Amino acid sequence: MLVRTKRCNTVETGNHIAVVHSDKEEELEEAFEFLKPGLEKNEIIMLITDDYSKDEIRKKINTKWNVDADALERNGYLIIRTTQEWYFPYGLPSVHKLNTVWISMIDYPYIKRKNGVRVFTDMSAFFRYGFVRELLLYESTLEKQFDFPFTLMCAYKSEDFETLSQKQQNMLIGHHHLMWK
Repeated sequence: MLVRTKRCNTVETGNHIAVVHSDKEEELEEAFEFLKPGLEKNEIIMLITDDYSKDEIRKKINTKWNVDADALERNGYLIIRTTQEWYFPYGLPSVHKLNTVWISMIDYPYIKRKNGVRVFTDMSAFFRYGFVRELLLYESTLEKQFDFPFTLMCAYKSEDFETLSQKQQNMLIGHHHLMWK
């Protein structure tokens, strides 16, 4: 946990980071280590995952951070979504749809009087639903460093990441500011 905490404290606003985890518990711990500084920096925080229910996540936030997750959500400062809700609510994801959703978030922190958006997103549903090609195309359109206050950590399960060819892995690495394993 100390290693995760240290590396999460090195994240700067605008970073686009990829991280590979061996299990869902490790991934959730990283999510919390990554998102907490965003809350402290007056950023909107967002967690996208299918591994835990929204209630489990809220409960863990309440306990671990000693904050009211329900109040944060009501005020729009915390967003919890499943991967399907966020990335492919209408079926097959497309790069245009995915990028449009993120572009719509650019002004959101200003509306809420926040300093930016910090997102932790679990990418495993793309593999589970057979959308790997769409995922790779989508990731290839994103910058390593965003020039607006948007910080993104893309989490990959090691068993999913290892199914990718070396060329595909290199492409993912090339489109992220940092790659942690």
